[in-house]
Amino acid sequence: GEEGDEMVPLEVEDVIDTLLGAARDKDTVVRWSGAKGIGRMTGRLPRHLGDEVVGAVLSMFLTDGGSDDGACHGACLALAELARRGLLLPPRLPQAVPHVLSCLRYDVRRGSASVGAHVRDAACYVCWALARAYAPEVMAPYVQDLARGLIVCAAYDREVNCRRAASAAFQEHVGRQGAFPHGIDILTRADYFTVGHRGNSYTQISPYIAQFEAYRGALVEHLVERQVRHWDKQIRVLSAQTLRLLVGKEPGLFTEGVLQRLLDAALSPDLATRHGSALGVSEVVMGLKECGVALEEGLAARVVGLVPAIEKARLYRGKGGEVMRASACRVVECVARGGLGVINKDVARMMETIDDNLKHPTPEIQQAAVSALRGLAAERFELMSDKWQKAKVVDKYVSTVRSEPNPAARRGFALGLGGLQRSLLCMHLQDVIDALVHSATVVEEAADQRDPESRRNAVLGLVEAVETVGLGG
Repeated sequence: GEEGDEMVPLEVEDVIDTLLGAARDKDTVVRWSGAKGIGRMTGRLPRHLGDEVVGAVLSMFLTDGGSDDGACHGACLALAELARRGLLLPPRLPQAVPHVLSCLRYDVRRGSASVGAHVRDAACYVCWALARAYAPEVMAPYVQDLARGLIVCAAYDREVNCRRAASAAFQEHVGRQGAFPHGIDILTRADYFTVGHRGNSYTQISPYIAQFEAYRGALVEHLVERQVRHWDKQIRVLSAQTLRLLVGKEPGLFTEGVLQRLLDAALSPDLATRHGSALGVSEVVMGLKECGVALEEGLAARVVGLVPAIEKARLYRGKGGEVMRASACRVVECVARGGLGVINKDVARMMETIDDNLKHPTPEIQQAAVSALRGLAAERFELMSDKWQKAKVVDKYVSTVRSEPNPAARRGFALGLGGLQRSLLCMHLQDVIDALVHSATVVEEAADQRDPESRRNAVLGLVEAVETVGLGG
């Protein structure tokens, strides 16, 4: 008879149901076996029934509104098996491809970490299977989206196995479909081995790929929308540094949209979002300075006012305050060095932020504050009167290093004296050296008041001051 009249035993429906249930099981091994079983069973069914199975697999992506990582993972594995066997028919691709693309970015926050690496890995497997299963003309409508999704995953995913899987799928498409924009050029730089190192992927490979207009917008969008807000601090720092490297590819993209979005997000109630966005603002400002692009006045004023806005919102308080302090110091440094219209009042305000963070007991924050002081002193102290520089900087720092009872303040201000610019050090060299030598050599009578870190930092400050001024004075 006709295909639709073929008799299919009723038990088959129960078996398919069991396999679909297995594909969303909590154990990976069970999901993998269920997906393989779905592929094998569907290959034996008549066409219209096989299409029903495909529909059931696609509906798994919507389980719990798409937040069930097990169901999404199982659905990706099953789709890949169906595609590999030629059972995912072209009319179903308009439904399947958007689900696969969203799974390439799947990352659900759970507590202080996230789940989703296995889903992204399985989505790359689907992309690989699609490359092998269809003629180029069938895949043509999806080429641009798949290419961008795979490139973003290969360059920016946190997990090495996902970056490598995306690179392998991209390579398969370039080889079999031949329609990915600039495919061969990219593969020479972004192969299985080069994407293995995360820092290399972010700072070497992605700036190379961003020269191609087809991918640039997707790379920048992913960094701004997702990676600078990532739960992992290292990813946030890397993403901000990468934004700086991408500015030169299309500065207008950053001045017209990206910087405003980062400034808005830098005051977010979510710690990861505001930390990464503040770092992003600072690095984009430096990137624009390197390109010789000036910010329009209103935007520059917002950047200069970012740290006061963070402090006014009291975002140093509570859990994660230390992280925000370090990023605020980086913003101060980049504002000072970034060629923005900073006036005397702004310099005085920035010095308050630096002094506040130099007193903090955490060494990383003190180092960030010293870097900010170096930038501000080198670029902006010339705006201020000699009287201000002596009273608010030299005298204040010298007296703190000599007589402040708080050891954290002595440590920070000793490093700060070493970070001052040459002209100021030369004018007050004797006072600075006397204070640092005193701090480095005087040991307190009472054992509980002794602070070896203060003495160490005084020596470090002394070395840096001598290097700045030079032994010839």
